This record gives sequence, C-alpha cells and structure tokens, in this order.
Amino acid sequence: MLTTPYNKENILIDLINTVGKENVTIEECDLVCYEKDYSLISDLVQIKPDFVVQPETTQHVSEIVRLANRWKIPIVPWGGGTGMWGGAIPSDGGIVLDMRKMNRIINLDEEKRTVTVQSGVLVKNLADHLEKRGFFVADKPESWFSATVGARTQVNGIGCYYNSRFGQSTDQVICLEVVLPTGEIVRTGALKVCTPASGYDFTSLFSNAEGTLGIVTEVSLRIYKLPERRLVEIFEFPSYRSMIEAVMAIRDSGLIPETLETMDRTNYQSYFQNEHRILVSNERVSKFGGVMVIGYAGIDKLIESQIKVTRDICDRYQGKLTPNSLVEAYKSLKETYPVNPFPIHTALKGKPVKYVLDAIVPLESTTGLIELYHNLVDEHRIASYGIAAVHCAPDFHSAVYAKAYVDEREEKEIDTVRKIEAELYNYVKNVGGGIGGSGGIGISKLPYGEDQYESTLSLAKKLKQTLDPNNIINPGKKLTR
Repeated sequence: MLTTPYNKENILIDLINTVGKENVTIEECDLVCYEKDYSLISDLVQIKPDFVVQPETTQHVSEIVRLANRWKIPIVPWGGGTGMWGGAIPSDGGIVLDMRKMNRIINLDEEKRTVTVQSGVLVKNLADHLEKRGFFVADKPESWFSATVGARTQVNGIGCYYNSRFGQSTDQVICLEVVLPTGEIVRTGALKVCTPASGYDFTSLFSNAEGTLGIVTEVSLRIYKLPERRLVEIFEFPSYRSMIEAVMAIRDSGLIPETLETMDRTNYQSYFQNEHRILVSNERVSKFGGVMVIGYAGIDKLIESQIKVTRDICDRYQGKLTPNSLVEAYKSLKETYPVNPFPIHTALKGKPVKYVLDAIVPLESTTGLIELYHNLVDEHRIASYGIAAVHCAPDFHSAVYAKAYVDEREEKEIDTVRKIEAELYNYVKNVGGGIGGSGGIGISKLPYGEDQYESTLSLAKKLKQTLDPNNIINPGKKLTR
C-alpha cells in the first residue's frame, strides 16, 4: 500500500507506458495471488501489492526500477511464489515484479558446459530442455514445477538430488545479469568460467541476496553430462544417531554420493505411509528411528564399487536395506509433487504443513538438533510432519529442515511454534551453524538471521544503503530496516 503523496493513477500510466497494458494489473483478483507464499505468517498480516507488473526484457526491468526510484515506492521480485520464509511477500505494498514472462533459454553451450537463461525460466522446463540434449543442471528442488531459475539463485537452495556431490543452488551459478536498485544493468563475471579469477566475486555477492541488492534478469549456470547410470538405495536405522555415525563413516571413506539425505521416522512415514499405504506398514515404521537415502551416478563399475562399500558401512551401523519398491515410491514422489506438495497431509490433519526450521549445522551436531526438535514438539504438543537433513558438498554439512501442521488462524499456535523456532536457532548458533540453510531469511527468520552476521551486520547494512539508497528493492527482507 502506497505511503507516498503521488497519485496511483499516474504510477499506473507510467507502468503501462513502459511494459504495455497487458503486462500490468491492479485487479483485486490478481493482487491477492501475491500476498502469501508457503511461509508461516499469520493470516492477519497479509498485504497485497498495489501493482503487479510482468516485464519481458531486462530493459523493462531497468525502466521500472528507475520509475520506482522516482516515485519512491518498493519493488518486490517474484519467481514461483514457493518460498518458505516470506522473502517475496510485498510487506510494504508497492510493485510486485513477476518475472515469469522472462522465460527464454538464451544459449546452451554444450562444449563449454554452460547454459544462459532469463531468470523467469521454470526449473523443470530447463531440466527438460537439457535432458533432451543429454545434460542436466545440478539443482532440482521439490518445487521445480513452479520455482524459477532466478529465484533459486537468491536463496541458495537445496534440492531432491545432487547436493552431496555438486553443492547447493548458488554453487551452480557462473554469472548473473543484475539490474541494480538504481536501474543500471551489470554482469557479475565471465560467462563461461566458474571462477572470479583475480577480481572481486560479484557473482557470489548478488547470489543468495534474496532480491535485496538487485533484480536478477539472466543467469548462466554450469551443466553436466547425463551419467550412464544412477542408483538410489534406502536404508533404515534403529536411531538417528546411528544413522549420522554411518554418514560420518561414508564421508571419511572418501565416497562421493550424488544424493545423501537422512530423515526421522515421522518424516519417512509422512512420505510413504500416507501416500503409499500398501508399501509401508505401521508395524515396520515403528521399528526404526531414521532413514537414509543415498544415490550414486556414473559408469557401472564405479557405482557398483561405491554401493558395495556403502552397504558394508550401513551394515556396521545396523542399517538395513529396504525393498526396491520403496525406492521407486520415493523417486516417484520427488518427481511428481504438484505445486502444493502437501494436499493429502493437510486434508488428513485439518491444518496446512509449514516449515518451522531451516538451518545448516556441522554434520557432528546434527543428532543434537534432531533430538532437541523432537523434545520441543513433544513438550508443546505440536503435530510434526518430520525433520530431515540433506548432506551437502564439500564436507557433508547438514542442511536441516523441519515441518509441522500449523493453523495460521490461531495466534497462540503460531506463538508456540515461534518459541520452538527460537530454541532451535539458538542451538544452531551455539554449534557454529547458519540460519537459512535452503530458503533464505525472508521475513520469518529476521529475528534470528541477523545474529549470524555478528561484527559484519553494520557492513551488510552499509552495503544495502550504498546500492539501494532509497531502500526500494525488497525492503525489510534479510536485514531489518
């Protein structure tokens, strides 16, 4: 909602003159689609934008940013709307810049193994395009049906596969084209090499920034040849502790899995019991405390040798190999989730599933965080969907995320979840971890996120002020005002 003295009609005319009438809307039925994402934010504080604009070119974005500076109104870039922490919610109203019409795949360089796309390309569409040509990009979130490539560069996300070998989403970025908060257009580095060489690393600076330092309009990514074979196996363990000990042994053995994820019994049951009832019985679920999903990719000989060592390690820590039918069910769920990944669970519990934890901790501290989470949800009687960790390159650190059933209409229930969050994030800080392991800080984690800056907090705020003197680009996210 606008707080400036300017006439809304004048702003609308400027926007229409810039991008065309078909790319601007102020209709209520359109605006409500942008007031919320998947974050746990009370229904009482939803805020609609004043305008939604869909640019088609980088020049459109630049001109809109210049207009916003003139009018002193905020701009919030919007990808697929699948964020977990309110990073794209227009908390001050203003202009939502829906980037999804910027959806061209600009260049695929098979020789140098790079691809350049406009930032509004859907992750799934890029994956399909590359697969037809024998390549893949090592970033595949569960929201890949609706998540955009540009938005993925802004939150350093994890995905269904690849993280244990290739790292997180921003590790795949070679170069960005960015419209600065004052309207200038810059490229952050070389288009074909994955290093800043001797210069400043501007690609890293503008990655994982949650749209607060500029608006990403083009992305150049590393790509890889599709492997000869991929193999995924699932092991059940008597406890999460024994499972993490097995992960440590896998790390120390020199094995390089492409995928390595661990989850607690509740998360496993949520994945399989509710949606594949025939495959997983209640009796079997009650017999173990954790599940490891591990996958390898490459030539047959390499996979067979690595999986043999993996089985031996898991057996040493009482891990039991599950039937292949569960592996197929797991892969099917990862591949076929709709835009809302939790419709069945929401219907069963009568409450939506919301993320209540997103952090990175050292592998050795993972069990303690899992046990603390279990104690807290039991103490406060919160219905847990489960907790899981994706173990990422290069050191198998744990990107831990937890979900629970939360009624956003009940302020008391939200307050209880906030208390649980505070204790969990305090643990993360004390063990030397980081807040926002895959989804950024957004609005929801602002009370905890700034703690991790410590002595650099004032520097971060000075950087924001220097690049965005009018504070118009996604204000109030990642940093407090």
